Amino acid sequence: MSEQKEFELTITANDVTSTDARFTMDHLHRFDHYKPVEVYFEKADGKVIDDEVIKNKGVENKRVKNEELPYKTMPRIACYVFEKQIDELSVEDRENFPVCQLSGPSSTIYGIYKSKEEFSNKPGNQFPVDYINHSSDKQFFLLRYDTENLFSNIIFVWECLKRFGDPDDKMVMKYREDDDDDKHKKKEATKEAAVKEDPVKKYASMLEESKNLIFRGAPGTGKSYLAKEIAAYMVSNGQVKDLDDLNKIDKDQREQVEEALREQVEFVQFHPSYDYTDFVEGLRPKVNDDGTMVFELQDGIFKKFIERARKNESKDYVFIIDEINRGEISKIFGELFFSIDPEYRGPAGEVSTQYSNLHDNPDEKFYIPENVYIIGTMNDIDRSVDSFDFAMRRRFRFVELKADDHVEMLSGLKDKDGKDLEAEAEKRMKKLNNKIAATEGLNENYQIGASYFLKLKTLKTETETETSAFDQLWTDYLRPLLQEYIRGMNDEEGIMEGFANAYGYEEKQANGDTANGDTDDAA
Repeated sequence: MSEQKEFELTITANDVTSTDARFTMDHLHRFDHYKPVEVYFEKADGKVIDDEVIKNKGVENKRVKNEELPYKTMPRIACYVFEKQIDELSVEDRENFPVCQLSGPSSTIYGIYKSKEEFSNKPGNQFPVDYINHSSDKQFFLLRYDTENLFSNIIFVWECLKRFGDPDDKMVMKYREDDDDDKHKKKEATKEAAVKEDPVKKYASMLEESKNLIFRGAPGTGKSYLAKEIAAYMVSNGQVKDLDDLNKIDKDQREQVEEALREQVEFVQFHPSYDYTDFVEGLRPKVNDDGTMVFELQDGIFKKFIERARKNESKDYVFIIDEINRGEISKIFGELFFSIDPEYRGPAGEVSTQYSNLHDNPDEKFYIPENVYIIGTMNDIDRSVDSFDFAMRRRFRFVELKADDHVEMLSGLKDKDGKDLEAEAEKRMKKLNNKIAATEGLNENYQIGASYFLKLKTLKTETETETSAFDQLWTDYLRPLLQEYIRGMNDEEGIMEGFANAYGYEEKQANGDTANGDTDDAA
């Protein structure tokens, strides 16, 4: 194992500096491959407070397995040094105290909380720096954005020094890059933590690593919804995942998040007639004031989005392509196959677009910056999957979502009458999917995802016909889909009867919904 170079970070009231020339406060999210070696606070009078001191004073700073020094040590020392001042802050001052930052001032997150319950009730708060002093019975909780990032709470320590410290006080952290053994341990720990953590956080981390991600799987597995959750999570710095979370944060934060969603997230759905002129640039008709019509070069939705991202490279921008396999990929992306490659982001991936000769500057080049992330979705059973461009396949990370991966979306499911349907929905979905997977000619890709069962929210029992919400889901949504699956197979009627039995649907002869009628439908 080669010897790792050691760096020293120094935080004073005036500045944050490091002996590592690559260090910058604007891109802290890129520094998740470092580990702490030594952390201490040196007061103006020369007194030093370190890990051993705070532990001897009753502050919890537990090491996990194979950990040399806890990643939370620096903010915990700051909490200990300035415990009295932090405790005396008003509620408003605590809520507006900067605690976490990863990519410039616009990404700053605020809030110090005096209980874990108060901290956990804030949307997006998952990983706390938990300061617990058993000697003074004081507790503080503040957000730590990423479990592996050493620098995300620098802004908190810096703010403490600015508000409460003496000019000559300083926090010092010595750190080094992970060696191969460290990276292996971290990778294994990440895998273990991913099982327990929020799937949105897990997939957002995967997207940050690979830049381009495609969710593939059975219909109804929530691929598009998950893509939107990830986008909201990333551009809001973990504050929200969906629009419901917006109602749980204060007005100022909500306005900032809403603006970020409008500016930093774009959604488009591909289809067979979609092409390069829609996506990148092309000639479009324009009617002049005098009524004459001309054609002028106009940017497409992706190029406009990239221009916004290039103007603010300290923020994350997420572009979602729904049903990405339904478009003719080579026709839509053209020469951008090169620029979209994660290895060629930035000026290294510059290309001339097809209409560059019509630009004001014909020598102008196009590239995709580092802060752009692309999420695609596709159904595995779609006929167009087979023709999905191999050049594009190499540039995306493919993640399979199975039908039972996100059954948590059924949590608290009720119909329009307020009847609890969660347990029954899960049971029926599982039985039906087992039957589908066991049917010759079908497999797990044809199973039914949980989002289909969310349609139960809009259904209610018809009292005149005694048709339950589950029966309506079967006749109006699931049965037509399954009939399409098995079209042309032998014994379609028998297969459909097996599906109906597994789902728990029974024909009601008195209503005219007869087995013969189903046979005709299936045929």
